[in-house]
This record gives sequence, structure tokens and C-alpha cells, in this order.
Amino acid sequence: MPGARGDAGEKAAARELRRLGMVLLERNVRLAGAEIDLVALDGETVVFVEVKARSGLAFGAPAEAVDRRKRTRVSRAARAFLKGSGLAGRRVRFDVASVTLDAAGRPTQVRWIRAAFAEEE
Repeated sequence: MPGARGDAGEKAAARELRRLGMVLLERNVRLAGAEIDLVALDGETVVFVEVKARSGLAFGAPAEAVDRRKRTRVSRAARAFLKGSGLAGRRVRFDVASVTLDAAGRPTQVRWIRAAFAEEE
């Protein structure tokens, strides 16, 4: 997630996942032609987090931008990550962090959507 808005969104999402008791493993993992914004552990479950940040709702809530194409790409990258990380065989979950920013680019709200989507082919 490039740019200042994306970076602010990722930092806010990372703070929120820690607040929720998860352990951040990686940020901005690029594999299999895609990027995973955040990878965390929630107990024994590996959580792949797609972060979407917007400075307004004129184009819908940030999470609405996680379409089928994006889910497929994240799923493909997640499979590659698991294969190379030694975490294969663990439970997996795909969450979305929907971050709303103010006009100055500061996070005003982080909405965490647990199990936002299932793995896609």
C-alpha cells in the first residue's frame, strides 16, 4: 500500500492488531505477484490483513475496495508465504482493516473485520 495515506493506514492497523492481542510478524510482504499488507499471529492462527485507507466515504467504505481480484491475489501470496515460512498447516484467517483518515491524513477510525473473506483460488 504505497503513499502517505497507505502508510498511515498500515501503521494504524498495526497498532490496532496489537491492541487486539495479535503479534505482528511482517509488513508489506511481496510474493507471487501480490502484496500482503500485514501478517500476524492470533494465538496459533496466521492472520493475513488487507489494509484499506480512505480520507472520506464518497467512494464507499474503505473495506469495499477489497474486491474478488484483490482477495484472489492476497490468497495466492498467503499460500506462498505459508509455504516458505514454516507456518504451513496452521489455521489461516483473512482480515480487513478499514481505516478512515481525516483531511490531514491522520487515522480517525479503524474498523477491524475479522474473517472478512475466505481463501480464493
